[in-house]
Order: sequence, then structure tokens, then C-alpha cells
Amino acid sequence: MKPVVAIVGRPNVGKSALFNRLSRKQISLVYDKPGVTRDRITLDCIWKSKAFTLVDTGGVGLEDDSGFEADIEREVAIAIDLADDIFFVVDGREGVTALDKDLGRRLRRARQRIFLVVNKLDSSKQDDWEFEFLELGFEQVFPVSAAHGRGIAFLMDDVSKDWPAGNAGGSEVRNDEPLNIAVVGRPNAGKSSLINALLDEDRVIVSPLAGTTRDAVDVHFENEGQKFCLVDTAGMRKRSKLQDPLERAMTARSAHSINRADICVLVIDAELGAGVQEKKIAGLIQKAGKPCLIVVNKWDLARDAKVFDATADRGDLPSPEKFLGIYRDALYKEMFFLKYAPVVFTSALEKRRLGGWFDAVREICEARETLLPAGKLNRLIEEATKRHPPVRVRNRSLKIYYIAQKRERVTSTTLVAFINNRDLWSDEYQRFLEQAIRTEYPLKGCPLLWHLKDKSAQKSQRESKPKQSRREESRD
Repeated sequence: MKPVVAIVGRPNVGKSALFNRLSRKQISLVYDKPGVTRDRITLDCIWKSKAFTLVDTGGVGLEDDSGFEADIEREVAIAIDLADDIFFVVDGREGVTALDKDLGRRLRRARQRIFLVVNKLDSSKQDDWEFEFLELGFEQVFPVSAAHGRGIAFLMDDVSKDWPAGNAGGSEVRNDEPLNIAVVGRPNAGKSSLINALLDEDRVIVSPLAGTTRDAVDVHFENEGQKFCLVDTAGMRKRSKLQDPLERAMTARSAHSINRADICVLVIDAELGAGVQEKKIAGLIQKAGKPCLIVVNKWDLARDAKVFDATADRGDLPSPEKFLGIYRDALYKEMFFLKYAPVVFTSALEKRRLGGWFDAVREICEARETLLPAGKLNRLIEEATKRHPPVRVRNRSLKIYYIAQKRERVTSTTLVAFINNRDLWSDEYQRFLEQAIRTEYPLKGCPLLWHLKDKSAQKSQRESKPKQSRREESRD
């Protein structure tokens, strides 16, 4: 078992900055404002060939109008209980506060090893810190600067000296990678509730207030032998409503989560349906070339929602299954560019219809691994072009010489098309070809990514080479 290290402390002492420094990744959102981190954020890390799990927590003793104090305290208590070692972080600039003393008394009763980390000591001129912080009663005190890396190696060498040696075996680290799934959507669509329902535990903080989740929270779990890393993200608002710099940072973190995901789950509020914001988020997923699953949450409220004609007689509503089909068709009509994405209807609050989520994810995983035989693929394309030839542009037609699947490890199916001129290739004809391919290979949830090999461009490139270079090239 890997050691678990929890980072705890009062708000705004630099816990998330220390988390990012130790993990060597910009995972936790760092912002000069108390209470930015609310959930537990975990990550598997390595220090000098020794593997460990690092846990970032919210600030203990947060006092604001958010109403999340009890939730943060609960998450911190869980992190402390699960930890083997604890980094108790304090602010070296501000000195010891009443909150530090209260938390220190609490941690002295804990069974774990406690390492007092005095942060924000950015230069040697601040080295008169130690006498003040010794009053907290901990023997192991470490001055660090999470922002600049000062003192980090000394801290980690000390905490890891009793850990099992070489427990970060190369094959284990490479082959045991979980499936990264980014859960995205507008604020208050039920993303955190969905994750809690899938895990059957209160893993992330849930509230009816929009903007409860502020950071991208990685949640690891396993189902039927498949390891998952669900990334709970902050709700993505319209750009015009991003007045607060913190909200802009939160939205940027959510967009980054899309880029690092293997699969993206777009959560839609069943009562609101697919609006402008959902289409923009779907556009980000499509631009990143990521497989997508659409989850319509709050389905228990859908029959009372005015998702269709507001003047319709509520007594004329169709049966539940027919209503579901009508809703799906309406959704695909609004988001026609994501017609390949499966749609799953759930109620996270009632923990209903969750099995469809796992089935759809596995279906997408299988689609990602689908190999398209070159012969069959090109016969499909040939039949499609005969049935519907490309439109002539300036008395010229698009010619497709050959299409092959790129076999490199990618998140979606990538096709390389050898053509006569990329100027003759249009988005409309590409969609037509994709539709023809999907009649034989549905590739559920997976976009088709295209790389165009332009014969005319390659010819121009060869002709632009100096004659001497071409002679040398022919000798080679």
C-alpha cells in the first residue's frame, strides 16, 4: 500500500501551492482568496522512486457566507483519518494565529506523524521564524516556499525515509492507468451529485448553490475491474457573466480538464435542456477531439419541465419511454454535431438509471479500440463518392486516393486521407463521409479526426527545394 500524505491547515496558507509543487502538476487551483479549495483533491505521486498518494484539503475554520464550513470540516476529517503522514501548513509571514493553535491541538491527538510546514518563507532573510512556531508543540518543523521550491527536497527526504523503497515500479505505474473522465456542464447541472451517486458516497460537496465546486477534483474508483478517475469540474458559465477573476480561473481549469480527459461527460439539466452554454461546452469537447457521453440529469423532474411547447396540455404527455425518445430527438436536433454521442438519462438524487452510464462508457471504450480495415474502409468511401460525388469547385473535383486509420495511441479514431487538393475538401462533404463510415462502424461516442495529405501541396513543397537538394535527395 502506498503511504497517504494529507495537507491540512487554515485558509490561505498555501496548501494548494504546496500540493502543486509536490505533484509537479498544476492540479489544485491557487488563488489569493480564502476558501478556494473545498473538496478533497487526491493524486498519486512519486518522490525518488517512492510512490505515495497526496491529498489537498479545504481550509479549516473558514468563515464566510458560503455555508460550506461543515462540509469542508467533514472532508478534512476524512483526509486526516485516511492519512499516514500529515503536513500541517502554516503561514510564515503572518505568524501563529488562534486557528493554528486550535488545529495544532487537534493534530497532536492524531495517531499519524505530523510535519509542521512553515510556508511562504521565500528568502533566507525570513529565517527568524522558528522560535514563534515551536510553541505549536511539534518536533519536526520545516521552513519552505511552495511558490519557489525552497526547502521542499529536505521536507520530502525526511518524510519519505521510512517509506517502502522502490514501490513505484515502472510497469505498475505505466499499465495501471485509470480511465480519465471529465464531468463538465453548466453550474448546478448536478455534476457533483452524479459522481456521488456513482460512488454511492458523499465524495464531493453538493449544494443547490451554483458554483459549489471551484476546482477540478480527481475522484478515483473501480467498477467491475475497470479503474476510473472522475474529474469533477466547476460549472462553466457564459463568458459575459465571468466578472470575477476567480470564476474565470475556475472556467479555465474546467476547459483544461477537457483537454486531459480520455472521455468527456456533458451533464445537462433535464429541466433546462440544451441551451447556448451546453452547445459551447460541447464545442470545446469537439475541438479537443475527445469522445463524449451526454448525461441528462434530474430526469425525475423532466415530466414537469417545460422542455417542449409551453402551451401543451400537461394531460396529453406521452408515456415515460415515448417521452424519453422525444426528448432525445429534440436534444440531437439542438446538438446535431454530437449525434454520435450516446445519451443517458439519470436521476443522481434518486440514484436511478446509473447502470446506463457504465454501459455507455464501456461502449465508448470499445469504440476507441475499433480497428477499421483499410480495404473495407476504402470500399465504403468509393461507394459513397459514387453515390454522391463531390461538388466541383472552379471546374475541379475532389479526388480521394486512399484513406487509412492512424494506428497511434489516441483518444479517438483518426483517419489519414490522401487527396488531390485540400482546398476542394469541405466540412459538408466530410460530414457526409463520416455518416457513410458510421453506417458500418457506429463508433459510439467517438469523433472522427481527419489528417489531410494534400498531393498538390507536397508537389509544391518538392518543387520549392533547391535543385542541389533534390539531386542529393535522389542519390539518397
